[in-house]
Amino acid sequence: MEKVKLTKNLKLKIKNAQLTKAAGLDKLKQKLAQAGSSEPKSCAEKSSIKEKSVKVGTIANPNATVNTELAPAEPTSRRIRAKNRSSFSAEEESSALASLDKSENSSVSITDPEPQIEIIDEVIEESPIVNQFTEVPSEESNIPEPIVKEEEPEPKFVKPVEPKNVVMIKSKFGPTGKHINHLLAKTFKAPNKEEKSGTGSKSTKPVSGDKTAKPGSSETVESNNREKQFNPTSRTSPSAPRRDIGKKPLTDFRDRTKKSDDSVKVFTGRDRYGLNEGGEEDRWRKKRVYKQKKHYDEASIQRPTHIKISLPITVKDLAAEMKLKASEVIQKLFIHGMTYVVNDVLDSETTVQFIGLEFGCTIDIDYSEQDKLCLSYDTVKEEIQSTDPNKLVIRSPIVAFMGHVDHGKTTLIDSLRKSNIAATEAGAITQHMGAFCCTTPVGDITILDTPGHEAFSAMRARGAEVCDIVVLVVAGDEGIKEQTIEAIEHAKAANIAIVVAINKCDKPNFNSETVYRQLAEINLLPEAWGGTTVTINTSAKTGEGLPELLEMLALQAEILELKADPLARARGLVIESELHKGLGPVATILIQNGSLRLGEALVFNDCYGKVKTMHNEHNQLMQEAGPSVPVLITGLSDIPKAGDPFFVVKNEKTAKDIIQARSVGQQRFALQQKKRPNFDSMLQNKKTLKLMVKADVQGSIEALVSSISKIKSEKVDVEVLTSSVGEISESDIRLAAASKAVILGFHTGIESHAEPLIKSLGVQIELFSVIYHAIDAIKEIMTSLLDPIAEEKDEGSAEIKEIFKSSQVGSIYGCIVTEGIMTRNHKVRVLRNKEILWKGTLSSLKRVKEDVKEVRKGLECGILLEGYQQAQVGDVLQCYEVIYHPQKL
Repeated sequence: MEKVKLTKNLKLKIKNAQLTKAAGLDKLKQKLAQAGSSEPKSCAEKSSIKEKSVKVGTIANPNATVNTELAPAEPTSRRIRAKNRSSFSAEEESSALASLDKSENSSVSITDPEPQIEIIDEVIEESPIVNQFTEVPSEESNIPEPIVKEEEPEPKFVKPVEPKNVVMIKSKFGPTGKHINHLLAKTFKAPNKEEKSGTGSKSTKPVSGDKTAKPGSSETVESNNREKQFNPTSRTSPSAPRRDIGKKPLTDFRDRTKKSDDSVKVFTGRDRYGLNEGGEEDRWRKKRVYKQKKHYDEASIQRPTHIKISLPITVKDLAAEMKLKASEVIQKLFIHGMTYVVNDVLDSETTVQFIGLEFGCTIDIDYSEQDKLCLSYDTVKEEIQSTDPNKLVIRSPIVAFMGHVDHGKTTLIDSLRKSNIAATEAGAITQHMGAFCCTTPVGDITILDTPGHEAFSAMRARGAEVCDIVVLVVAGDEGIKEQTIEAIEHAKAANIAIVVAINKCDKPNFNSETVYRQLAEINLLPEAWGGTTVTINTSAKTGEGLPELLEMLALQAEILELKADPLARARGLVIESELHKGLGPVATILIQNGSLRLGEALVFNDCYGKVKTMHNEHNQLMQEAGPSVPVLITGLSDIPKAGDPFFVVKNEKTAKDIIQARSVGQQRFALQQKKRPNFDSMLQNKKTLKLMVKADVQGSIEALVSSISKIKSEKVDVEVLTSSVGEISESDIRLAAASKAVILGFHTGIESHAEPLIKSLGVQIELFSVIYHAIDAIKEIMTSLLDPIAEEKDEGSAEIKEIFKSSQVGSIYGCIVTEGIMTRNHKVRVLRNKEILWKGTLSSLKRVKEDVKEVRKGLECGILLEGYQQAQVGDVLQCYEVIYHPQKL
């Protein structure tokens, strides 16, 4: 105990010496300010300061008893300055504690310098560091005043910190060296009202001399700094530094009270059902006005004066290119008599350029995409002419037999081929285009048999375009007919040589001179009359004139010098196409130039394919087909249209890409091409016959649709909904039932599983094998749609002589028949002064008391009118019958 008292006395003497030395406090403050602005001193400088302090302490010991009264006020200054102790002060304090332990074990005298050095070092190092971090000059200047006023017991502040507290604090840290509170998310509480009203001083923090302090812990200093940084009371402290607005903590926004904006109110469900008060109703309306679209200044928009587009293009896209509203373009078109909507397609170059001219914009059409998709702009003849003559070889002539129906074209071809095709034709007329390769004594000839019916004009035109020579078949007993003249016009338009075969020369009424005269009238002067047109008399039955015909064809082919390049890529035309049950889409094609091989890719207008199989007219498999050879191919993606050209491309992928690029916008364009609603027909209350056409081949569909379009009527319109190749399927029947259409089948049948639907859905299906029978049936169906015309036929008249009243049936008119016959249940008119008062039915007719069916002229009768009681004596009753007559187209 004596040692402890000695140690305490020694400590008090050292502190008194420090106070006596600290008489010049102003100099110390200046040094501290310089130390705060400048860099920290080095370790060597600190050691020198320690040595000086030791010397000063030893000298100032005699005055220690004078300043003992000021010692109790020292802990208050320590409490303020120990808040921001540095790591250096922690090390020095630990060294001081170590020295105290040594002093207990050894006898310490008053003049011992070692404990004086350690303790003085502790006090000197604490005071400047506290001033460096707190930076509160107002509190430092008032340090002596609170020191004098506070009188606390001496042992309370000078009691050293026990080492066991340090051990307890260290046990709270984990393996990471940090406290668990540092790892958890911090939640910052709003300051209390008492804290806001205070001066903002941090008196709740532990001081260096307090028992709850944590000496020797660097983490406690960091936690104190964090708490100081996020302390919400620092905002209200007058001495706190001003923070940057851009770096406001989250607590600033939480403390700030939200301003209630009553000018805008959200539209809620209560507003929808009218549950809110009327005063609040205008508030959400203001918000609707606030959210309206911004109106841009039209004058500020710079519209282009020159654009480049590709056709077809919609009205919406064109307006967007011209920086216009679609309504402006539609309005301009409507003013000039063109009705369009936003999604309508503009495919006319003239229309597009006219719109640009109206709005002051020059529009150029871009054809680059079309150039990529078009494989060749040259015709077959131009391509052959541009080929090296050394690569060209002589090819077989393509001969088309054309003429009027029943003039013997197919029979003549049978005689040349030694076959019997005419027997297989329905109605003994050709309704398909056939292509054959015929071997004759004069060489190979490719023959095209075209139909002669008027409905197949497109086939005849296609045959004239493909062939090299036209054989015009004219019956010698009938002469030139309508389709004969049409075939001549097609041949002249294609600039093709014409050979006239005057057929049926074996008949007794054969007259070639009549045919010569008719040919001369249409500018085909025969050779027999000194002209250039070759004429040959033939007979398909006896074979007369056939050798001469073949020789003439060979001569014409030699004159024309028909050549082709067999090494070039194949190109030609589609003669016919159909949907085969087992093979799928198949097409009969005629190669005009080049050679076609198995496995090559083809591109048509709307489809593509890869040649899987290739057969000739005898159904023989072929590996390669050269120029002027017709073949039947399979492996197509769809059914090509008759007359479509085809080209051979590099591979199937290239063909697919070309077709996909071509199909862009085609569906939209097809919808645009549909018949627009005719307002005149709507006003006239015209009826419409809807048809669905099914046929065996594409050429038959073309002929049927062409014939249907030629049926003109002011009372009934005909609309073809769909036209396709193949049998009538279940989907076709359902579509016809939904659209109330009639299915027209030509050379086709009905699928077996689709037949039960016909009766259940009540769909009308008409099947035909001859085209003119189909056209006649369509006309009959159109006539049946028309309401019959009612005609009133007068039968007799009677005059009312007397009126009898009956409580059960009403008025009974006693009449005398003045003209004709009055018949029961017929229609009656009531006339007064030759004006019709009523029309109705004669419900009862009696003669005396007997019911009779009719009463003739001069006899009296009783008549009861159904629903009319206002007739008077002298009125005339006219009996008539309504007869309905069908209308004509």
